[in-house]
Amino acid sequence: MPYVVINTTNPYDPENQTRYATQTEADARARQILNQFPTAQVSTAQVLKDYSAKVSITAKDPAEPMAEPETEAPAA
Repeated sequence: MPYVVINTTNPYDPENQTRYATQTEADARARQILNQFPTAQVSTAQVLKDYSAKVSITAKDPAEPMAEPETEAPAA
C-alpha cells in the first residue's frame, strides 16, 4: 500500500499529494522536509483506501406560482 508524507505546518504544500511505494521512501522524504524546515510538523501515513464521488447537477424552469383566490372584503 502506498504512503504519503503530510506537512501539517503547510497544508497547501503540493508534496502532501505525493505517494511513495514504501514506508522507507516516505520516511526519507519526511526527514528531508525537516532538514529544510526544522520547525515543520510532518507525519507519514499509509493510504488504506481511495474514495471518490460523482455529483449530478440538473436545471429546469421553475414552476409557475398559483394565484391565490381573491377574497371579498367584509361588509361594514
